[in-house]
Amino acid sequence: MNENLNDITFIIVSYNSERTLRGAIASCLMSLKDSYQGRGKVVVYDNASTDSSPKILDEYNQEYPNLFIGIKGKENLGFAKGNNKAVEASPSKNYVLINPDVTFKSVVITKLQETLESAKDIAVVCPKLLFLDNSVQPSIRRFPTFLYLFFKLFLGEKLQNRLYPFDYYYAQLPEAVTTIEVNWAIGAFMMVSGEYVRLYGLFDERFFLYFEDVSLCLEAWQNNYRVLFDPSVSAMHLYPRKSTSSGFNRLTLIHMISALKFFGKHRKYPQKTNTEPVRYQQNSKVTLVGQSICAESRKELKK
Repeated sequence: MNENLNDITFIIVSYNSERTLRGAIASCLMSLKDSYQGRGKVVVYDNASTDSSPKILDEYNQEYPNLFIGIKGKENLGFAKGNNKAVEASPSKNYVLINPDVTFKSVVITKLQETLESAKDIAVVCPKLLFLDNSVQPSIRRFPTFLYLFFKLFLGEKLQNRLYPFDYYYAQLPEAVTTIEVNWAIGAFMMVSGEYVRLYGLFDERFFLYFEDVSLCLEAWQNNYRVLFDPSVSAMHLYPRKSTSSGFNRLTLIHMISALKFFGKHRKYPQKTNTEPVRYQQNSKVTLVGQSICAESRKELKK
């Protein structure tokens, strides 16, 4: 591996995030100070914000010139492309992608890195996410089916549950107490293997917002890598659910467009395959909880 690579790079994509951005950056800088002195960077790519976010980047660029890279975009490139631009700015052994409304303690990063580097076939590791009241955010999910999203978006969740029951959030499984494999986890906070990024890239830029994380995780499975959820560590996520909080709005439309792009891109993946997660042990052995993505399913995913 290239010795000039940073050990770790924290990546934040901001857009009118002035209220929470400082807290997210502070968490990243504290983690670098505690565990990665001289071996990491914080990169914030701002998507042409109209609030004070660009000024915040100027402040941190001046105060932490050796640790912080603030990039002020001239236009809103979207979440996927913004993350990819940040990756280009700081080649690294591992990347931590966090939303500008996420805060965490340094121990979260060292634990996730330990999990990520425990086997060569792990592409993504995500922690537990908590709401402001410390309740758990349902951040791990099954790969969606077209019918599930169609019913949910156009008929509402209650009617969807009656007409098309689908355990999207793994709600029917016992709460995880150790690291497990999952189909995918939301991109609000994920550690991604730098080796995987160099081989296959990070996010597909056809997704302006939403579904870039679903596609990343699906492709990781297709490439014989795994996606893990580590509930032993957690981060705070101020999660407004803007795409669904006020009925149909611009973000709902973007969500729908991204969903159509996802199913257009991945129309051949087996949406009905049994993809329960499995328990993951430190010695790389697993104890089944339901069924994992089995060898046959992985072959189907590659088609």
